[in-house]
Amino acid sequence: MDSPLFQAAEVLDMAIEIEHKGLAFYRGCAAARASEKVAEVFEYVAEQEQQHIRLFSQMKQDLARYTVPESYAGETLAYMRSLIGDTAFATVDEAACGAEEISDGLAAIDMAVDMERQSIAFYSGVREVVRASEHGVIDEVIAEEHQHIRRLLALRHDLGGGD
Repeated sequence: MDSPLFQAAEVLDMAIEIEHKGLAFYRGCAAARASEKVAEVFEYVAEQEQQHIRLFSQMKQDLARYTVPESYAGETLAYMRSLIGDTAFATVDEAACGAEEISDGLAAIDMAVDMERQSIAFYSGVREVVRASEHGVIDEVIAEEHQHIRRLLALRHDLGGGD
């Protein structure tokens, strides 16, 4: 009996959804913050999320027929969902509303850092289910997510929020 196969494009759909949620959250944060410095950082991260959406969409087209063997049907999808865990927002609308409801810039930064950490864990898992030729692209996205965290933490420090 053949092993069930998982379509790698399904994981990229999940990645695109994560990026859409981040984009909505960061745009909301940028619009809601009185500080120009805070808005600038959130606008930058929102632009990066938009680039990731384009990148993952292109990868999805390239991987349309690429499959990953599984030891049982649903194995890879269950694994990827476990990496997402309890994300801050279930939908893009919730992400946008969540940004509007945060009245404190430091709280928004803390939530953003947590979202970026979740994204890194997920993309590390994505790396395992795409072709080896795509690993470099995933590594670049992970590096960008780490840079987002560094930039957010620097902003937090500048605002007197500590380390």
